[in-house]
Amino acid sequence: MKPISSVITGLPDLVLGASNSTGLQHGERGAGTAAVLAKLESQSPEDTDRNLLQWLTSSLGIVPQPQISLTYPVTGGYQRSVTGFSFEGLTQTNLSRALEATYSAMTPATVQRCEEHVSTLHAVTAHRNDSENSLRLILRLYADCLARYPADVSKAVVQRFIYRSDKPNFFPTLSELKDACDKAAAQRQQLMAAMENKLWRRWKINVD
Repeated sequence: MKPISSVITGLPDLVLGASNSTGLQHGERGAGTAAVLAKLESQSPEDTDRNLLQWLTSSLGIVPQPQISLTYPVTGGYQRSVTGFSFEGLTQTNLSRALEATYSAMTPATVQRCEEHVSTLHAVTAHRNDSENSLRLILRLYADCLARYPADVSKAVVQRFIYRSDKPNFFPTLSELKDACDKAAAQRQQLMAAMENKLWRRWKINVD
């Protein structure tokens, strides 16, 4: 989903780990900001999600309340997923800052960085003996897929495929890679969508 606001300023502390905002200017969802990318890649998606929710509460007084869905696979156990968010303390004043924080946490890695991830994964897993042209195409397709997700998600997903135990040493399919990224980024995407929906409703009320 494309954010309504395409320019983000004043990165929140939770992403950069600083005591004050930096005032850095960046484009849509903060793409291309080296400091943000470095911080995201230094932590897991779970840590980023937790830090983001904590920052919204401690800094803005917003209490996000996740809507949880549980599924029970035939293999046993259960899977927990966030299907949406409601909010306490969300106002017209703090909504824009909350979106800035969320967009910053959605910053994707560059395609070049994603190609490095895919090259590493390809080097340590079993795969077909593709021609040089085919290999170049594969790396680009997989990198383009990873570049649609936050930098911490793309790095973590590749690492999980490298060390997975259920199908060791096999290069994942593009569908497997996308599904894993969707799952890892789901909570943040739901949070962003819920906030954008609030922003859209308020804009619509003002226009009407």
